[in-house]
Amino acid sequence: MIRLHDVFRIPELGLTPVHTPRGASPEIRWAHVTELVDPSPWLLGKELLLTTGISLVDDPAAWDAYCMRLKDAGVAALGLSTGPSLPHHAIPDELVAATERHGLALVHVPHDTLMQSVVQEVSNALHKAQNQDLMRSLSLQRQLSEAASSPDGVQRIIDVLAQVLRYQVVVLDDRLRTLARSDSGAEERIEPIRGQLKSRLRDGLRWSISEGGEHDSLVVLPLGTAGRLSGILTVVSPERITVHGRATLGLVASLLGILLERRYASQNHRRVLETQLLDRLLDDRTTLPEVLRYFAGTEIDVTRTHVLCTSAPEDQAVLDGFIIEALELCQEVILTGTGDERLLLLLGTEDPVIQRLEPLIVSAGLGPAGLSERRGIEEIHESVAQARFVRSVAASRDVPILERIDTGGYRALMMIGTAEIRHQFADTVLGPIDE
Repeated sequence: MIRLHDVFRIPELGLTPVHTPRGASPEIRWAHVTELVDPSPWLLGKELLLTTGISLVDDPAAWDAYCMRLKDAGVAALGLSTGPSLPHHAIPDELVAATERHGLALVHVPHDTLMQSVVQEVSNALHKAQNQDLMRSLSLQRQLSEAASSPDGVQRIIDVLAQVLRYQVVVLDDRLRTLARSDSGAEERIEPIRGQLKSRLRDGLRWSISEGGEHDSLVVLPLGTAGRLSGILTVVSPERITVHGRATLGLVASLLGILLERRYASQNHRRVLETQLLDRLLDDRTTLPEVLRYFAGTEIDVTRTHVLCTSAPEDQAVLDGFIIEALELCQEVILTGTGDERLLLLLGTEDPVIQRLEPLIVSAGLGPAGLSERRGIEEIHESVAQARFVRSVAASRDVPILERIDTGGYRALMMIGTAEIRHQFADTVLGPIDE
């Protein structure tokens, strides 16, 4: 693509602006010579229209009607050639006034510049610009491929897009957590569509979002392979995304899909491992040191832990969606449980969480549910006992969710003696009832 100011920079032509409308320099698709009074039926728009004005009457009304027709046809600029051997020795003031009224750019073509030379040079400039776009696109594709092969491939790809194309980019995982970003402003830009993204998670890879705003363009693409969603790419461009830009995003989506698929497999393995650790800990207290060693190697704070006991949904996707919402309240969620019960270990929580959990429980239909008080993971058995008891109270009261503080005298019971004494009490007194 070239613009009118690019044509002015071609020294061999010597074209000069007489009048240019405010705003961006007009885009030039082609240069065309015509002496027709009304060439509009043969124009496609965005032409630099060249004429000597030999067929035009030197009359203000005629100039006005002529400029109006060109403007309506989408002409980018009118070039008038003047000189001693041409119909007009200088550009008529009436023509200047007409172009100003209709917002049409007016260019002076010197007497010794052949109009066909203008056509030729504009054609050369267009061809060169197209080649430059292609070369830039190939160079960018090479940079992206090299970035993808680096150890921090996802972030490197984003850095290339930000530096070369000035895109704001965020890559989210399959639970809508940010994996990498170009800047904080990119996350702020996509915050209004997070609800829409949550609703798209069930659709796998069969969707995309493209929006053209007043000041930018937004594109959202699902990432993954074999029909399985492993992440989401969001891109904000400061201007309309070109054909080359969209081709580049197609390549980026493919590269990120491969990188995130490997990460997805790793994360899925980690989730299975954490669930197994939790199950083993619930069955055998002696595995606590192993669990603590595992989490010591992570950034997750296990000293602030809630246990949430919910009903089992009919659709696993409902529970997956709930976990995505719950991750906004804590650092990590570990899921276990069978039958009609599900236990969710909310790690790294901040009090209070009950107010934000209740609408999520209602929306997902996971009630009745019970929430324990916040404890360290070493007291997981007390937390599970609390959550299960509170869930039973919620069921008896026919409410979607309760937390431990809402269950009256149970709080006093759970504060009696040491943890060992409470375990002995439960085993000797409550064991037969459990059976």
